[in-house]
Amino acid sequence: MSVVKLSSLRADLKREAEGDWIAFPDWPGVEFHVSSLHLPEYQAARDDLLTRIARQAKAPAPKAGEEPPKKLDMKVELGKLYAKHLLHDWRGLDVPYSPETAMEIMSDPEYRNVVAAVEWCAGRMSEIDIQFAEGEVKNSGKPSAAA
Repeated sequence: MSVVKLSSLRADLKREAEGDWIAFPDWPGVEFHVSSLHLPEYQAARDDLLTRIARQAKAPAPKAGEEPPKKLDMKVELGKLYAKHLLHDWRGLDVPYSPETAMEIMSDPEYRNVVAAVEWCAGRMSEIDIQFAEGEVKNSGKPSAAA
């Protein structure tokens, strides 16, 4: 039986927060400097967005003559959150990175492929390198009762 080293399952919280360069495999030469999707500031903002979208879905229909409120577009709003919290830089694109340019691109539905690429790279930030221990290690829990 293989035994996983528990220490290899630890997240590198500093790297996840500060970010790192992740190559996007579908676009040769393109890399994004991103933080992890587990970044607490991003998760709080995402949860707030989901609450606002749910509240909007439950809102009563506008009265006759009233203009309906503008619906939040989940992909556009997530793109904005990625630009604000997760995306720190890019390379391999013909447009230089700036926070303003990133926000413009990431909030434009026509650039949904860029949003998806940034999301994929941010997801890779929390991957771990599982290592296995040599030999067998006894389980530290009580044995279960035999039937």
